[in-house]
Amino acid sequence: MKITYTGRHIALAPSQTVELEAEFTRLRQLLDTPKGEAEAHVFLKHEHRTNQVEVKVTWRHNEADGAAEHDDLFTAIHAAIAKVTAQVTRQREKARDLKRVPA
Repeated sequence: MKITYTGRHIALAPSQTVELEAEFTRLRQLLDTPKGEAEAHVFLKHEHRTNQVEVKVTWRHNEADGAAEHDDLFTAIHAAIAKVTAQVTRQREKARDLKRVPA
């Protein structure tokens, strides 16, 4: 999975990016296949004592978005990643159920 971080008024240290990439392991297991690699884009924004995070994940022809806002940056990031993971899980279950229809 290719992960890109874009910060507006925020910069992440290399140790923080390593910690966040560990958070993406569940998505990596779900989405990376021999047919293609998924891409994740993390937007970080700091305004008026709150941190806003938006995570966009694209794979094949699908897209999942998750946004969160919190005073603590990592709490917001974890919440946004959890939302994206839930969306991806639902979309994969739908695709699996469509394929496994009895004849």
